[in-house]
Amino acid sequence: MNSSTTAHRAAHAAGHPQEVRLIVRHGSATDVGQVRTDNEDSLLAGSPVFLVADGMGGHRLGGAASAHAVRAFEDLVGRAFVTSREFNRRLTRAARSVAALGSGERAPGSTLTGLLLSRQGALPCLRVVNIGDSRTYHLSAQSFSQITHDHSEVQELIDSGHLDRARTLSSLSRNVITRALGAGGGDQVVADQYLLPATVGDRFIICSDGLSGHVTESLIETVARSVPDPGDAAQELVALALATGGRDNVTVIVVDVVEAFPPWENTQVDDTTLPRATSADSTVPTPASRRSCP
Repeated sequence: MNSSTTAHRAAHAAGHPQEVRLIVRHGSATDVGQVRTDNEDSLLAGSPVFLVADGMGGHRLGGAASAHAVRAFEDLVGRAFVTSREFNRRLTRAARSVAALGSGERAPGSTLTGLLLSRQGALPCLRVVNIGDSRTYHLSAQSFSQITHDHSEVQELIDSGHLDRARTLSSLSRNVITRALGAGGGDQVVADQYLLPATVGDRFIICSDGLSGHVTESLIETVARSVPDPGDAAQELVALALATGGRDNVTVIVVDVVEAFPPWENTQVDDTTLPRATSADSTVPTPASRRSCP
């Protein structure tokens, strides 16, 4: 088996003069898999930025595309928080960098998903972003859910009622992406953005479709809920994907919220009084059932 696995563990604190604090721990792992010879996934895991990019399979320079995608955000590492404007500037940089790799029908491209530490006024938040079909999941004491919405043909079939979600792992349209960095789409792209209140104890799983495309969500939740250390959890999830046959590259980042101040539960805010999202902050509204900040 031609494979490599890396894991990283760290604790990061994001401070602010107004005492807004957000501390997270993370771990990550990646593997080329048991079929492919090159790993076209890339990751960036350094507070306040945690991103996974997946070079589009079958396209030229997929690995270079994903590397360019995450490299555009490297200068944010070490900052306290990331604003929507700062994210959008780097996204434009990423889109132009990937688009410059080639044009035409078979131009290289990349997905991008993950989270950035952010603020809503004087409250700590997590900005979840997404382009393509890599995914970010949210695990709390009460629930496990996919935050991001896939930009893919199979998701469009699900949304239109023509495909049952249980059949998505075997769908022939599973790998057809409808939005990406590069891939002949030019040097401009829109990312979905969701702002979530930072809650102590919450865990986020960021992954390429080497995990989500081959492992059921119930199994992902089982590992995420049963393995306390984020680095160990990332490695276990990668191992789970390899156990299915390892037909794709697989990359996972696990991020745990260990401190968030001031806590949202001590703030007089609820769904009815939160200000609505603006286009600068969120391109896709968060479901009404989830408490969110714009």
